[in-house]
Amino acid sequence: MSKKERKLKTFLLEIPEEIWEKWKNTIPRSISLNKALIELLKMEGKK
Repeated sequence: MSKKERKLKTFLLEIPEEIWEKWKNTIPRSISLNKALIELLKMEGKK
């Protein structure tokens, strides 16, 4: 499926800053936060 065909869900998250900062600091700078969040959601969805 090409990027043009892919359906995306866009929304604003409201996360307490302390929680966001702790999570964000665990992600290597070579990975975008968006990609890291998608991977986290994929893992949670498999449970």
